[in-house]
Amino acid sequence: FDYLLKTRMADMAAYRNFAGTVLWQLPGVRETRTYAVMEEVKSTTRLALGV
Repeated sequence: FDYLLKTRMADMAAYRNFAGTVLWQLPGVRETRTYAVMEEVKSTTRLALGV
């Protein structure tokens, strides 16, 4: 990836609107990939260091 965007949309119609009006209009964007998450496993990037 060059960039990874985490977004939350109300539904797929909202995502399609966002992708079409924002993402695909950005200069230099040649392709996008979409990954849908059905349930949240971990919502933080913090790691317990055990220190």
